[in-house]
Amino acid sequence: MRRLVVGLAAALLFTAMAACSAGADSKMAPDGKPIFVKYKCGSCHSIKSQGILKKAEVPATEAKPNPVEAKPSARKPPDLSSVGLEHKDGWVAAFLAKKEAIEGRKHMKTFRGTDAELATLSAWLETMKAEKGGAEKTGK
Repeated sequence: MRRLVVGLAAALLFTAMAACSAGADSKMAPDGKPIFVKYKCGSCHSIKSQGILKKAEVPATEAKPNPVEAKPSARKPPDLSSVGLEHKDGWVAAFLAKKEAIEGRKHMKTFRGTDAELATLSAWLETMKAEKGGAEKTGK
């Protein structure tokens, strides 16, 4: 009888753990990479931790010729590999909608997608937590 009780308790514990891990997977941020690509965010930004290089960083053999060269900017758009260390998804969404600023400057372009796409993209960008040196930050 005691073995039966212990066995049932172990089975319940295993089932509860499996349910919790399945719930954790469903809470993961949706994949915003297709949205990042669709709206050509990579024309200015890179996410090196995800293997996304902005157009200027793509090797010449892979880059498409650009007939009109853009004027060089005094400000360099940042690599977004660590944006999630500094900002939550709500702030990122507001910044892309030009409702927030960094050092008094708003994002260069207003996000043109739907509200759902903006929520997906900003939630995905919040997961970008690679250290500036390249290592993934843990425990946050």
